[in-house]
Amino acid sequence: ATVAQAATRPPTQAHAHQDDQPSSSGAPSDAPLAAKPGGGARVAKLSASKFGSRAVTQLEKTLAAYMSLPASQYSVLDARKIERIDADTFRCFVGELRFLQWSIEPVLTLSVTVEPQDGGCTIKLLSCQLRGSPFVEDLNDKFSASMANVVRWRLAGAEKDGGPAGANGIEGGGGNGSAQAGAHNGAPAHEITSTTSLEVELEVPAWCGFLSTQSIERVGSGVLQNVLNAMVPSFLRQLQNDYAKWASGDGSRGAVGEL
Repeated sequence: ATVAQAATRPPTQAHAHQDDQPSSSGAPSDAPLAAKPGGGARVAKLSASKFGSRAVTQLEKTLAAYMSLPASQYSVLDARKIERIDADTFRCFVGELRFLQWSIEPVLTLSVTVEPQDGGCTIKLLSCQLRGSPFVEDLNDKFSASMANVVRWRLAGAEKDGGPAGANGIEGGGGNGSAQAGAHNGAPAHEITSTTSLEVELEVPAWCGFLSTQSIERVGSGVLQNVLNAMVPSFLRQLQNDYAKWASGDGSRGAVGEL
């Protein structure tokens, strides 16, 4: 459910918490510029990860109830950027990305698994198709990608005192003093958290011999990290706004935000 939103609300610059913590690593490879022994192409491994949290004021309808909604009950999809395939599966058009001198538009198919017992949901990448020039589209059979976004609710500060995150005690950095502003009528403040990891393995074209595998991994991982740095805070902000509308019974909930 939350994932749908994630897909829904993802990428645009948003109000990120100061302690949202990006971490990316290009996992540099020692592969030489020449093809691997046996004629196999070089493989570049790109990776990025992002943790974020956002304080939420809990209303009469609880955050736990909201985070347990089926994905189909989230009314926050931007129809220009997201297509709903079925109740739990979505196609997400990320928009144009620049990688070296190429323009690439990834189209992601995502699944949303609601996990009420764990206090949230998990969004997973089912497939990724690249759109762009003939060269870019030729890469579709030369790479593989995996992504998971674990979305949970918790009491603010739970990661500091060992308290629970949602129903499962997940810990993570990202709480801060401003979370206390989320308290409602003296009740403890709550947070929504997102832990996202993204990995890509890409076959390096033979004509790219002038580029080291390490350079490709560094630049590629940087591009992925920039995407997550924009997507995660925006996703959390939009979840916060949609929860407030849902909890107040606002019937105008509709497509909001842009990917």
